[in-house]
Amino acid sequence: MKFGFSILMMLLLSGLVLGQTSTLDNVHLFQTFLQDATISTTPYGEAGLSYSDYDIFSLLNIGVQGGYAINPQIEVDANWGLVNFSPDYGDGKFSISDLTVSGRYLLVSDAYKITAGGIITLPIGSKDAGQNNFDFGGFGALRYPLSNGLVISGVVGLNFLEMTTVEYNQSTGEFEEKSKHKASLLISPGVIYPVNEQFNIVGELNFQTEIHWALLSGGVDYTLKSGSKVRGAIGFGLDNGAPDFMIMGSFLHFFH
Repeated sequence: MKFGFSILMMLLLSGLVLGQTSTLDNVHLFQTFLQDATISTTPYGEAGLSYSDYDIFSLLNIGVQGGYAINPQIEVDANWGLVNFSPDYGDGKFSISDLTVSGRYLLVSDAYKITAGGIITLPIGSKDAGQNNFDFGGFGALRYPLSNGLVISGVVGLNFLEMTTVEYNQSTGEFEEKSKHKASLLISPGVIYPVNEQFNIVGELNFQTEIHWALLSGGVDYTLKSGSKVRGAIGFGLDNGAPDFMIMGSFLHFFH
């Protein structure tokens, strides 16, 4: 009886240790894909689309994103695509999106992971499609596994967003567009629940202060026999700046 109890305790402790050392690095976040606490051992790329429905317009985004680890501590990621802007009234606009590039450095790699990095958006898209913004910022990210296999994620950042306003020039008697950067705090807690070795559920809540953005999303991450992944998520806006509804779907591949 004592021997059986000892074996049971050893198995439980083994599960606890394994749970505490697995941060599910091959499962990527949806909303903060470019700002995470993991450094991939192999290059990866994802192709997909997303549809966002706002009060007075909708956005369809078809794009690619991925990451490449320069070494075991540094990873560089990028995101780029095509955007179709469709207002409820007036003409729509089809454009390339702005190019977003991020880089992160692994500060802590123990039972949990912490990274710090920066992100920049290059204004190569059309302003009529909501693009052509030069944004930049910094962030810190965490992944912390619990004993039951659940992984808690978190991203905190400070972004400087290019905001355009229309002001009246009294000397010329005309309205002029002016751009300036405003600081916006990013807070994005999340959770990854491994149902089994192939299937994971990803939940995220993303807040951005200056643009009144709050989006709650739930997604699934399924690993195929080939090692590639099929992923999808839906999101619901909780503040005026976020879409009322968002749906995302993608295919992610690891380049071994």
